[in-house]
Amino acid sequence: MAGTASQPVLLSMMGMSPRFATRPDVRTRGTMYCAKAKTALKDDLEHVCIENIQACILVGNNCMGDCDADAESLYFVLATRMAQILNLGVCNEADDGVTCETKRRLFWTCFIIDTWASGGSNLSRQFGRQAKQPRVPMDEFVFSTMKSGDPDIPDSEWRPGLWGYMVRLVEIYTQIQQLHKQLAETAEWDEALIDESVRRLEAELDAFAENLGPGLTFSMENLAVFYLDQRRPSTRNGKKYAARCKAHAAIICDVLKASREIPGAEALYNIVGHVTIVSSSVLLHTYLFGEPQELEDSRRRLESNLESLVQLRSYWLSVELMINRLVVFQKNCMMSFSKNTHRFDKWMVKFLSAHALATWSFSFSPPESWDAEKTWRSVGVRSSYEGVSLARDLNQ
Repeated sequence: MAGTASQPVLLSMMGMSPRFATRPDVRTRGTMYCAKAKTALKDDLEHVCIENIQACILVGNNCMGDCDADAESLYFVLATRMAQILNLGVCNEADDGVTCETKRRLFWTCFIIDTWASGGSNLSRQFGRQAKQPRVPMDEFVFSTMKSGDPDIPDSEWRPGLWGYMVRLVEIYTQIQQLHKQLAETAEWDEALIDESVRRLEAELDAFAENLGPGLTFSMENLAVFYLDQRRPSTRNGKKYAARCKAHAAIICDVLKASREIPGAEALYNIVGHVTIVSSSVLLHTYLFGEPQELEDSRRRLESNLESLVQLRSYWLSVELMINRLVVFQKNCMMSFSKNTHRFDKWMVKFLSAHALATWSFSFSPPESWDAEKTWRSVGVRSSYEGVSLARDLNQ
């Protein structure tokens, strides 16, 4: 019936929502509803339909938030396979505008989650680029005003929304992910090819940023509305890339700080945790090994990021695993007494790309300074973060 949600979808939403509640007795209900959602979905699993794709995605996200990467990957694969069976990339003549746009959004959601979950678990992707793909999601406000029975928006009036730009960014990320995978699996690295690939990706990211337009770049006004390794062979762009890496880490910090301070702008979804860890690892390396003039700013930004991680951890159990990865990185930096801790080798490539795997499960040998027993014996992140010291060497 139009305007209603299927039982698996409804229960999945009920399973995710309690984690954001302030009352403990409400938060504890999430596990129960998640279990009921899985049962309802399994009972209807052979019914290939839009509602069950939505349910698989929601259940998968619940599993991701609870640190169950295997189940997350399984449910996401089910969603992508159903999307392929239904050929969601093509709208039927009988579909109204809402149905067409829903299909497009599900198609690109499957593309994004397949890219993310497969790479994070070091598995093969199931939802590769297809010969015929739908246009990316439309402007969110326009979609929100559409009613059942309205015709589809013609191409002449269509414009992409924020989710549409995200699709393009994930397409670039897919290429970065593929480069990481090739490096992790290649015995001898072709430095000239690596440099060429990085310059090409840099150009694509620059073009993406330029095409965003002033209304979608980060600013307080818009929000109100809506290579560090020194052992790598030197390249002419090495210092520039390092500087840009630090600049983007700072921008992420600013966005997170604004999201915490502006009512209604909270960024609480799970993937924010991973983005925060990436930003924090750059800031941490800068703080430990950077220049004196970088010290105060990197410390301040790192402490700001930790506030976001504390906030996110209260909603997503998986953020604890992300925090532990950052603590392992910090402790190995401090044990090494070397600026070469952030060593870009096969181990580091896999550390960057396989974000859903525990650090000890990597098949490659870790850096020489790695002492797993000593490191994990010392890891203990407390709620107030007293355990994360910010000393620049072991004697401070």
